[in-house]
Amino acid sequence: MAAHTTDAELGRVLLTHRGIQWIIGTKDDPYALLLRCASDDPHELGSLIRQRGPLYLSSAEAWVTAHHDIGAAALDAAALDPRPTPADTASTDDPHRRRMPWEIPTLREILPVEAAFRPLGRADYERLLPLADPVLGTAALCERQETVRGIHSEVVAAAGGEPDLLHDIAHRAAVRVVATLLEVPDEAEFARLCRAATGTLDATLCPPHLRDAPGLLSSVGALRDLTAARVTAGAGIAGRLREALASAGETDEAAVAVGTLLAVPGVELSANLVANAVAALLATPDQWTSLVEQPELAEAAVEETLRHSPPVRLQPLFATADVELAGVTVPAGAQVVVAIEAANRDPEIYPDAWRFDVSRFAGSGSVAAPLGLRGTPDLALIAPLVRLQAVSALQVIATELPQLRPVGTAPARLRSPMTRGHLRFPVIAR
Repeated sequence: MAAHTTDAELGRVLLTHRGIQWIIGTKDDPYALLLRCASDDPHELGSLIRQRGPLYLSSAEAWVTAHHDIGAAALDAAALDPRPTPADTASTDDPHRRRMPWEIPTLREILPVEAAFRPLGRADYERLLPLADPVLGTAALCERQETVRGIHSEVVAAAGGEPDLLHDIAHRAAVRVVATLLEVPDEAEFARLCRAATGTLDATLCPPHLRDAPGLLSSVGALRDLTAARVTAGAGIAGRLREALASAGETDEAAVAVGTLLAVPGVELSANLVANAVAALLATPDQWTSLVEQPELAEAAVEETLRHSPPVRLQPLFATADVELAGVTVPAGAQVVVAIEAANRDPEIYPDAWRFDVSRFAGSGSVAAPLGLRGTPDLALIAPLVRLQAVSALQVIATELPQLRPVGTAPARLRSPMTRGHLRFPVIAR
């Protein structure tokens, strides 16, 4: 919560932002409807976004695309940053300026969770990406495969016959993996903070409920402090990050910024990716049977999940300068949103795009990479570990729980436009 903000003021601003999103959604703007989570069929809203054209200006004051090629170009554009541009935060620069009665603080201003887990800009993370690769890259993480798989096996074995797949398996394993890598001294407290931080990404787009907002901000800040302590102590993977970045002249703050991503949002993304993959597989029994019979298909199943049901559905970006996109000049300071899930179902790129098909990425043919974790350079830093966890989880679950089946429908969390994470996912495991 912003300094000196009372609960009453915070509640008023959150409700005002929620009301604005609700009103905008009455104009049948598909992006505005996604923001307010107004439909039980978000995939149809994604199609409606694509029907608006390659890039359309939403009444929610964002340029939106659901086309795969344009989305990829936006995600790669140097002038589009996941953090708000200075112009967006200028109202907070002058502490003596009095806000007019009709002015409303931005969501990022009133609830600055993003400043805690994403303190750097695009260029900074792009600079750090190759420096962190010897520690967090795919090749470097190969030595961690057995550790990660062992954690998933232990968690699955302890889950019982009727677990909640999200909380008792996916999230618990993700917490243990990151806690192990960081050599966290108090795993129970780390797990509590990670649970409390669930919804951090969504809170950058959709105002959370007042009862959740203060805890969300404090837990994210505590996870950052915990990571900073591990960096200072030179412990585990945080210590290796510190050494790798320091050798290139980077400060401890850079190592803290990268390490914090492992816990926020890394744990939530890993858990959601596993839950999304299992949900899609169980909804298409032939695909689940294929994975049970061939656990080596887990990697292809993860890639198809990143296309079909990615853990990040929307990616907001902010123009740091005028940028040309889809023949449109997006002015500096404007917001661009890539509807990642909808772009991953672009029929011009993926035949039979609505079908979940593991074989799509299991063959030798060339298939366009999904936008799921390609995202922005901060997400690229943790993408290899998120993938590794998801692949290990699917291999273990398919091998040890071949009779897995859902119990009813797994509902999505409320106010979850960016991740549409599950609220719970009850299953019968044996």
